This record gives sequence, C-alpha cells and structure tokens, in this order.
Amino acid sequence: MASMVENLHELWRFRDLLRQLVLRELRVRYKNSVLGFFWSIIPPLLQVLVFSFFVKTALNAQAKNYSPYLLCGLIPWTFVTNAALDSSQSILVNFGIIKKVYLPREVIPIAIIISNFIHYLLGWAVYFVAFLVVLPFFDRGIPFRTTLLWFPLITIVALLFTTGLSLWVAALNVFYDDVKFILQTSFNLLIFLLPVIYPTEVFHEKSFVVAHPWLFHLFMLNPVTAVIDTYRKTLLMPVPQGSFGIKGIPRLMDPAHWAYFGGAAILSLLFAYSGYWYFNKRKWQFVERI
Repeated sequence: MASMVENLHELWRFRDLLRQLVLRELRVRYKNSVLGFFWSIIPPLLQVLVFSFFVKTALNAQAKNYSPYLLCGLIPWTFVTNAALDSSQSILVNFGIIKKVYLPREVIPIAIIISNFIHYLLGWAVYFVAFLVVLPFFDRGIPFRTTLLWFPLITIVALLFTTGLSLWVAALNVFYDDVKFILQTSFNLLIFLLPVIYPTEVFHEKSFVVAHPWLFHLFMLNPVTAVIDTYRKTLLMPVPQGSFGIKGIPRLMDPAHWAYFGGAAILSLLFAYSGYWYFNKRKWQFVERI
C-alpha cells in the first residue's frame, strides 16, 4: 500500500481531473433550477423561520436578532450534513468511472466536499451581505466585530472535520449499506442534541451536566459544537439575560471557549488524516466489493 505522501503526490498529479469533477458537481447540482445556488441557502432560511416561530411562541423567548444567531448554526450544519450524505453515495454513483478509468479514487468524494464547500462560502457571503451591509440600514442587522477576523480559521477547522467525516463514510458505505441510513437518522437527531438551534450554555446549565462536568468538556470538544459556538461568539454580540427563554445566565456567548476550540481543531486535523488514511487503505477493494 502506498504511503500517505505518495497518495498525496498522486492526488496532486490529478489536480486537473479534480478541478473538472468539481466544476461538474457545481453544474449538475442545480442544472435545471431557476434559483441555482440559492437552494444552498434557502433550506437554512426556511428552518430559521420555523425555529424562530417556535422559539418566540412556544418558549416565549425574546432573543434579539435570533435569525443571524440561528444561521450561524444552520449554515455549518448544512455543510457538514450535505457533504457527508453526498460523499457516502459518491463511490457507488460513480462506479462506472472507477471501473473503466484509472484515477486516485479519493478525487471523487474530495470533489464533492469541495463543491459543497464552495456553496458553504457562498452561503456565508449571503449572510454577511445581508446582516452586515443591507439590514443595518433598517436597524435589523448585526454590528461588525473585530473578532470576525477569526472567521477563516474557524472555517478551516469546519472543512477539516467535514473532510474526515466524508472520507470515512464514502469508504464505509461501499462495504456496509447501513452507513447511509445511520447518517440520515443521526443527522435528524443531532440537530437537536448539538447546539445548532440553541446556545451551548443551555447544555452547561442542565442538572446532570452540573453533576458531571466532564460531559460538558466532551460536548465542547465535539468539532461541530466548537465550530458553531465559536462562529457565534466571534461574529455576534453577547445575548442579554432572558433570551431563548433562559433565566439566570447574564451574558450568553461571551467569551469564546478558545481552549475547547483548540482541542476540537486538533481532533478535526486527526480526523481528516484518519479519514484520508482509511479511504486509501480500502480504495482498491471497491471494485471487488461492488
């Protein structure tokens, strides 16, 4: 089996093919769609409307600017879920290419990851234009914070984790059909278990977490949790007391948990490495399995 360096060198030699596959993914995804890439941001926007209605009516919460807060969770969450789900089927969908043409097989899921990442960045571009440029004129936007400069680093960590997850499921789904069903079910549950629609402080205040503090440490070291939490705490102002129906917490989202984010960044790097290693370990067995 080739070493990691040799695999990366071969991947670099096929960079033109990777670029073509990324362009194909971008063209095919919304080929006959009128709205095009906006379908990448429309689902999170609709979720914002539904969750905002639920929070403000059922929970009687009065969180100001809840939409930008919620989108800080939904945009990265959508990136992780879409990239992983698309990658899980990528080898099976492209089996004809794999069987007939020699290519480093990791280019297929990596092309899907990159295409989803491009849509991810476009989604954030819409976010910044809306909340930093347009809506402030109507007193509905968010103020610019210098901590916004951390955005590229947080985004890199999100990309590393998503790459690792996508490569793992792309390889595993070839051998175990249950993977795609486990992913779909898990994502439907995790959106409520992870702080996608609520602040991390809510979990911290739970009685069973107070009794067992290690649970909060484990919760915060989850890369998805760390990325979403750090996005919110660097892009948005602290949320005042009583927001989200939470009482007794004077200032949510301030300051950022940099120690947890650093740990999550290391875990994401190791996860990306392990995903690439495992994929390359099993990739020459794909044809036999399929």
